[in-house]
Amino acid sequence: MSEILPAVRLDGVRKAFRSRGKPRSLYRTLTAWLGRGADADATLLALDGLHFTVAPGERVGVIGDNGAGKTTLLRTIAGLYRPSAGQVEVRGEIALVTGLGIGMLDELSVEDNIYLYGAINGMSREELAERIDEIVEWAELARFRTARLKTLSTGMRSRLAFSAVRHVDAEVYLMDEVLSAGDRNFKVKCEAVFAAFKGNGRTFVVTSHDMEFVKKFCDKALWLRNGRQMAYGEPAQVIEQYTAQRG
Repeated sequence: MSEILPAVRLDGVRKAFRSRGKPRSLYRTLTAWLGRGADADATLLALDGLHFTVAPGERVGVIGDNGAGKTTLLRTIAGLYRPSAGQVEVRGEIALVTGLGIGMLDELSVEDNIYLYGAINGMSREELAERIDEIVEWAELARFRTARLKTLSTGMRSRLAFSAVRHVDAEVYLMDEVLSAGDRNFKVKCEAVFAAFKGNGRTFVVTSHDMEFVKKFCDKALWLRNGRQMAYGEPAQVIEQYTAQRG
């Protein structure tokens, strides 16, 4: 019997960003290059040694306070960020959706952005032409079809990005706070879509501040704090640890 390989695997992943402080002096540059001093204030460590795997078809909810590294994690898995150390492996096509609609352009119209976003995620123009009316209607943006994306609120962008990604055929879906920017009606519609996704064999890594959603939809939860992996496992247990440390 052949071994089932993970859909996503992180092995010792670290991600550091250079802080935007004052430029280094020549002395500091030389001492850092010679290894004589720790240049601690030159980098911000957003992810710090993450080790976990996601099996094909699993749904993982990523939880943690703002600034914990959740968005950086998704962008690193998606390949938008290169890890500073460690390895990231993903098997299958990736679809990334965020509340701000990564891959969409402010100067383009809503309709043009749907075509662009679909193309980025491997959909043909013919497929999109058949579905664009439904995508716009589901997002409740029919009146804004020709409006530039930059005129839309964050919530409207969320609806547009999520509506488009429903039609993307990918193996791994990375979703960053897609429920946070919408109203109650939008959340109900999203939860119905997530319910339909259950059992379809697709893999999900979803960041969320909604603990009830993570318990209901996800098979596992990952708790991050200051870029570190605090717990990974059964959602109710991980959420209990997370809420306990918050007092």
